[in-house]
Amino acid sequence: MADPANIVPTLDEKQSLSDASLEKRASDAGAVDDARMAKEVEEFEDRLQHDEAPDEEYLVQEAYEVAIKVLSNHDDPELPAVTFRTIILGLGFGAFGAVLAQIYYFKPQTLNVSALFLLVLSYWFGNAMHMIIPSGGIFRYLTPVPSTLPSPTHAPSVKEHVSIIIMSSTAATSATAIQVISVQDLYYDNQLNAGLAIFTLIGSQLIGYGFAGLLQDMLVRPTKCFWPGKISTANLFQALHFDNQMTSKRVRLFWTVFVVMFVWEIIPQWIFPLLTGISIFCLANNTNPIFRNVFGGASNNEGMGFLSWCLDWNLIGSDCLFNPLWLQINQNIGICLTYILMAGVYYGNVWRSKDFPFMSQAIFAEDGTQYNQTALLTNGKFDADKYATLGPAFFSGTNALYYVTSNLSLGATFTHVFFWHWQDIKPFLRSFNPWNKEEYVVHDPHWEKMKVYKQIPRWWYFVLLAGAFAIAQATNYEGHSGLPWWALIVLLIISFIMSLLFATLDATIGFREFNSSANGFYQMITSYLVPGDPIANLYGALYGQHPQGQCIAMLGDLKLGQYCKLAPILGTVVGAILNWVMMVTIIDANREALLSIAGTRLWSGQNAQSFNTNGISWGGLGPQMFGINGVYHMVPISLAIGVFLPLPFIAAWYIWPKSGFENFSTPIILQYSCYLSVGINTSVNPAMAIGLFSQWWVRTRYPRWFTKYNYIVAAALDGGTQVISFILNFAVFGASGTAHSFPEWWGNDLSLSADRCAPA
Repeated sequence: MADPANIVPTLDEKQSLSDASLEKRASDAGAVDDARMAKEVEEFEDRLQHDEAPDEEYLVQEAYEVAIKVLSNHDDPELPAVTFRTIILGLGFGAFGAVLAQIYYFKPQTLNVSALFLLVLSYWFGNAMHMIIPSGGIFRYLTPVPSTLPSPTHAPSVKEHVSIIIMSSTAATSATAIQVISVQDLYYDNQLNAGLAIFTLIGSQLIGYGFAGLLQDMLVRPTKCFWPGKISTANLFQALHFDNQMTSKRVRLFWTVFVVMFVWEIIPQWIFPLLTGISIFCLANNTNPIFRNVFGGASNNEGMGFLSWCLDWNLIGSDCLFNPLWLQINQNIGICLTYILMAGVYYGNVWRSKDFPFMSQAIFAEDGTQYNQTALLTNGKFDADKYATLGPAFFSGTNALYYVTSNLSLGATFTHVFFWHWQDIKPFLRSFNPWNKEEYVVHDPHWEKMKVYKQIPRWWYFVLLAGAFAIAQATNYEGHSGLPWWALIVLLIISFIMSLLFATLDATIGFREFNSSANGFYQMITSYLVPGDPIANLYGALYGQHPQGQCIAMLGDLKLGQYCKLAPILGTVVGAILNWVMMVTIIDANREALLSIAGTRLWSGQNAQSFNTNGISWGGLGPQMFGINGVYHMVPISLAIGVFLPLPFIAAWYIWPKSGFENFSTPIILQYSCYLSVGINTSVNPAMAIGLFSQWWVRTRYPRWFTKYNYIVAAALDGGTQVISFILNFAVFGASGTAHSFPEWWGNDLSLSADRCAPA
């Protein structure tokens, strides 16, 4: 059996190319003939080993082919996944990530703990442990290797490394439950005891894991479900562990690009912020508010960033390098509609838009001031008499448009997924029928390799789901959430259905923007189930969005494990405990700062305030704002309208089946039709250009380079950026206590926005 560290990369790639050709033929036949497959693999390998493969063998035509042309299918079943290193580094980085994520949640600048950041750190630490821990004597049990390897190495294996990242990345988040618990503590004087808080966290997470276990047969194992967001990560794992570290071009390219980005990102993020948003129009005229709204975008909620340019990869990100071409085309269509719709709503004064800021997520009174939401409540519930005194509440026009387009997208998702993916869903659903004797069969070269490992049976996930449901009902009742037991069941059913729909889109085309609108959707549903109760509304978002997010995240981790031939594992729950410990510590020490509007330079309650604001607006003002007589009654109606919007593309496909109408995705176009209503938007234009260059020009003109290096470059760009961003946040941006601004000059004028647009 060959040592993965000594395998030549091109052989792995050639093996993948062989499997790709065989898989295509096998899927056409509807079954895999193992004997024939083995023979043809040998023939293909012999031809490809002599570098006789034409460019056509490397060309990625269908999006899912990257999983079998870019990634190696090599596996050594005897390599251990759970070792001393796995446990120490997995728990260690899980604890580190969970603490860091919770600290970030209460900081003025909210950041996420990147999985790529943890991947690079764990690689360094794993190799450090390899050099420090002796390999002989009793220490051999700390770094076990298969005895069959001709040249055993005690360096961390790919399976150890993937296990560490799955364990640590699932813990390195600030869970939705923490938002609910912190809001109750800060604003409603309801401090949950430790046991209740931790079990609320664990229960909501395990429900998502149970969902994922039931859906994995359909959404993890097939080739068609290739999870584009996991390709570059899996490719990096294989390059670091399968390639010869001294001679591999892929590894050298990764570290070269990594170092270049590590150094470069200091310039736009700290020294020369103007590079985060270069707007010729704002540089020419920095007093015109129309120029700011249309061409600005380097500051939060500044403008749409039309024709502006960004040189900060921290804002651009590598999605444009690995998202499939048609996903990006649909996104780009939506963004083009964004410019038209946002400008039309605001300058057409729809919903009295001109009375409020162009972009804002706050709620306003009729006179344009911020609405006094807390004055609405009596004993934590909506008070009609106080509402009569305060008057109606309003959104900014672009924020209302975002709610409309998000609901249109959600409605369209039902029709789109069930029409285009029904042939995948139907046999999966039939597999739950105990009287159905047909086996749910999956043919995929990566999954074929996984069959040597013992799989977790489906009934185990049913048991997990039942236990998690019992925990959720118990903590929901003991926590005095105000959410009835039947409402919790309704929300969990909706969450499971939405998990199926959105995980299908993520798995097949890489569409992940659903998380941005999920909280609002579940809060809208809860406002109809339990009107007038903000706390119940927060719990509705918790038990809707959190299981859905955890489910989709775990499905992605399971696919990553399949790519790297890792037997199924569950992420650690150590993050839940540390999330709660850090939350209590920070709130107890900084309660006054977290409750203040501005906060301090070190601590801010902006995230908790925003979550509480959403709970009050949907839970307290839902019927008044979104009811049939409300200003924004089109928001819930849009959900029903969206169901019918995919029909024109479906009809066009029936009439002209070879015209490509099946490539247009109404949910994606609609979700991106108000994509620029929040945040920093100067990164959109370079991302569009880079995406078309990578996924069209390079993929079709230089297929060899694309399959070998595109995803490695994506990982290197993100890796170098995220490591230096972490260092900068603690060294100069104030995360450690003291901020150190770069000396002021023309490219770093602290009195102006980064792109020199007119002030808001």
